[in-house]
Amino acid sequence: MKTGLVMCGPDVAYGPLALLSGTFEEKAAKAARLGYDGIELMVRDPAGLDWKTVKATLAAAGLEVPQVVTGELFGADGLCLVTADKGLHRRAEERTRSVIDLAAYLGAMVNIGRLRGQLKFLGDVPDPWAIAVDRLRRVVAYAAKQGVKITMEPINRYETDFVLSAADGMRLVEDLDCDNFGLMLDLFHMNIEDASIEEGLRLAGERLWHVHIADSNRHYPGSGHLDFDSIFATLEDMGYQGYVSAEILPLPDPDTAAQKTIAFLQAHLHAVRGASR
Repeated sequence: MKTGLVMCGPDVAYGPLALLSGTFEEKAAKAARLGYDGIELMVRDPAGLDWKTVKATLAAAGLEVPQVVTGELFGADGLCLVTADKGLHRRAEERTRSVIDLAAYLGAMVNIGRLRGQLKFLGDVPDPWAIAVDRLRRVVAYAAKQGVKITMEPINRYETDFVLSAADGMRLVEDLDCDNFGLMLDLFHMNIEDASIEEGLRLAGERLWHVHIADSNRHYPGSGHLDFDSIFATLEDMGYQGYVSAEILPLPDPDTAAQKTIAFLQAHLHAVRGASR
């Protein structure tokens, strides 16, 4: 397993769940010094980024980019794929394609969370799930042509109305039936929606491509009540080799949260690897 955190790209002034302070270059250097393996790049509009400089900055810091995060496409610009507004859907799909192009350039996956929208946004239609699957299939098919994987993030009921749990996510995986579509499971959301975090992780199995780490209160791990010993043992037993990456509230401040997270992750990963030998 590798360690990561969500970090704002140069075009995102503030990400509510992003860590580290300073310029983009300073944040990349801090992440590397702390010992993180990679960063999840939070972007808003790739058209406003200098792709070459972004890639060079992260490479110089020795950081991988496991995935590009799309939360601020919805959070800052209100874009979503599942909506009755045809113009909004068109703009959301166009922007998503540009994020996919950036991810292909960086060798990263693309996460879809709030960007998917909500079924209720479609209004009174006979089969909103089928419409959502069709909208997502268009994006996933485009990503496949670019050699990019898409990770769907189940999100709790207070933030969306479909794909809430690992089981919901696997239903979508089956309905789409696309090799480049998998899941990113977030422990904070799982603590609300999944009867068992460990069972949810196992259910995703080989389609679990990324994990977001946060404690029960959305703060850095170790500050809430999640059983991380059991969670990490489950991931180790599954043979999970992807990222465990922090998407947490930047409290008490972005740098301290990042420091406490990496210390916690390194200690637990070391312990679980030792226990498995």
